[in-house]
Amino acid sequence: VFEGRQPVLVVADPELLKLVLVKDFARLPDRRPLPIVQPLLEEMMAFATLKKWRKLRPPATPAFATGKLRKMYPRINDSIHSTVQFLKEAAEKDTEMDIRTLFSAYTLDAIARCAFGTKMESLIEEVNHFAAKNKSSITGPQSLLVAISLLFPGLVKLLKLDIFKSDLLTYFKTLSETIMEERKHKESRQDDFLQLMMDVQEESISAGADTSLQADHRLFNPDSGSKAVFKDRKALTKSEALAQCILFFLAGRDTSAALLAHAVYLLALHPEAQAKLRKEADECFEKHGEELTMDVVAKLEYVHGVASEALRMLPPATRIERLAAEDYVLGDTGIKVRKGCLIAIPVYSMHHDPEYFPDPFTFKPERFIGENIESIRPYTYLPFGAGPRNCIGNRFALEAIKIALLHVVRSVEFYRTQNTAVPLEFVRRLRFLQAKDITVGIRKRPL
Repeated sequence: VFEGRQPVLVVADPELLKLVLVKDFARLPDRRPLPIVQPLLEEMMAFATLKKWRKLRPPATPAFATGKLRKMYPRINDSIHSTVQFLKEAAEKDTEMDIRTLFSAYTLDAIARCAFGTKMESLIEEVNHFAAKNKSSITGPQSLLVAISLLFPGLVKLLKLDIFKSDLLTYFKTLSETIMEERKHKESRQDDFLQLMMDVQEESISAGADTSLQADHRLFNPDSGSKAVFKDRKALTKSEALAQCILFFLAGRDTSAALLAHAVYLLALHPEAQAKLRKEADECFEKHGEELTMDVVAKLEYVHGVASEALRMLPPATRIERLAAEDYVLGDTGIKVRKGCLIAIPVYSMHHDPEYFPDPFTFKPERFIGENIESIRPYTYLPFGAGPRNCIGNRFALEAIKIALLHVVRSVEFYRTQNTAVPLEFVRRLRFLQAKDITVGIRKRPL
């Protein structure tokens, strides 16, 4: 098919996807090129071409290794308390609300604590102001301008059209620079993402190996045994380090908040599943106390099933894209992929294919519990992508959501009201799933 002037080959066969995403990565290394007018975006690994990406990815990888995530747990636990208190107060009134803004505040606070080692209430208010003003995802490109960029890619740069929200990028750039300078001035160090990015401005750093092969890690990373080839590891420039900090903020906030809102919405529609999760949460807190640890949560099957099934039914990104860097023959199909052709992977469609997921429109957390995980065919479940260019923060997002789900269902009950959209209605966008409204009822939990 063609999208504007861009040829696109849609590939949904799992065996071919292993080639596209992993084995033939060197031939299909990049994502869709967008006409970017802000230099800072070009420094972010999400938008970087192969040479730049190979420089940016290794320094950031250790921040999401198992040991680092384990240290983040107390900070994530602290972040959810204000959200729980708000929900308890709302439950006293038996009210309803669109839960997206509330969960955006939680995920942003969790990221702020883990990335910058600080609480940022004023930051949350400022970012929510931007989100309300734009009435859309704060990181996603604006759909109309993206459509124009597909049809007339040269026009966007010629007219310097801003397909992203540069005011928010500028805000985070200033914020990040301020925190960096304060930390340098005070000569203080913290064990967080910002410190890691500051360190790699001064010297080369190698990506630490993470040997964690838990069931959920293998599920989200079917290629975990494969290794990306990184050459010429070098220190990052200040602008490169700064860009990764901003990317962690913006991309993490949107993805995690959407996942949490989707999961709570599905629980509101399925009270029996919510009751099972509440039982698991009650037993966990009774046995282990208020402050959950990574090792404790890793043993909880149902919360993992709920989060994973929410990602299957409502994945934040509906498709994955890879760009051919050279002429290429796709496996043994004989299909010739020309240099510059885009390969699109229809994640949402695959997640709802009955061949891979029987009864695909039914919410079944049990799909991802126990032996059922092994029956899921590799490269059919791709909420965070796969291969060397998968989502670097996928484990952080999943852990933050699990903690939040355990705390909130323990505290209140979510339910369907007459204003709850069934099914959800979505903003028309090219790649990202963004609901127009996620209103649910909130009341006291059953005794």
